[in-house]
Amino acid sequence: MKTKKNKHVEERKALIKAVIFFLILVCGCALVLLWAAGSQESEVAEKIRKTVGIKAPAPVAPKEIPSTPGAGTSQSMSNTQLAAPPEPTPIPTITFLEITKSPRLWPKTVALKKSKQVSIRYQDNTYGHMEFTEDSEIEVIALKAPSNVYCSINGNFLSLSVNETKFAEWFTEKYADRYLLEAIAPDALNAKEATTDLSSSEGEKTYLNQMRLWCHQNYESISLEIGEDALIFKWLPKEDAPIDFQLEAREIARKYLLLRAELGGTENYAACEIRHPVTNELLGAGSVFIPRL
Repeated sequence: MKTKKNKHVEERKALIKAVIFFLILVCGCALVLLWAAGSQESEVAEKIRKTVGIKAPAPVAPKEIPSTPGAGTSQSMSNTQLAAPPEPTPIPTITFLEITKSPRLWPKTVALKKSKQVSIRYQDNTYGHMEFTEDSEIEVIALKAPSNVYCSINGNFLSLSVNETKFAEWFTEKYADRYLLEAIAPDALNAKEATTDLSSSEGEKTYLNQMRLWCHQNYESISLEIGEDALIFKWLPKEDAPIDFQLEAREIARKYLLLRAELGGTENYAACEIRHPVTNELLGAGSVFIPRL
């Protein structure tokens, strides 16, 4: 009998514990929902409201200060001023540089601003052309300063000026109530004038020195060859961390094009192969196309 009685006691205790746990859980959920329904600033609260179907909270109206009976005209004017609604909080301004540092603000895709047919040029040779149509959606891979959009379209890796896309229109519509986008300056690359004649041996030497200096500063190697079809960079990192050689090859090709453009070059496509400095084994390859739409 005692065993049976003890069993009932244990069952009641377990039931009470379960009920208490359930009440705590319900109260916790209720508190979270109350918080989400009243919070105006938190993005987490906004996501909870959208998921559950709760309306966004209305802006809090300022409290009116009741006037004191028999008060003078100056006191009434003071009360009227205090009761007036406050000035709306100005929307903060944000720059493209700040956006590049906040991937959560990047679009997944963005449309091109205009149609264009662009020839593919490397080392004074033309290898065909690519066609881009207005409003074509490109996949955004990254945004980089000062005004570059790393993207992909139809399997081609591109680097565009942000002003060649409808990024500003997209951002203004998407974050109209949160940010005021500062005007993005025209592409600095287009604004520069050629400083060196690359067709001369002196100009080519100047370019090679600057390119190899950049390779030394970023990769501690200057073993860069400019081939007829691609750049060949012999490099083996000292770190044991995994390296995305395809990405590094694209970055070297991109720097090649940007520096050539600064010095008066007309190339807009480059490919790069990264090879082992001893065995000549191909470690990774990548290409980049920088059309000026």
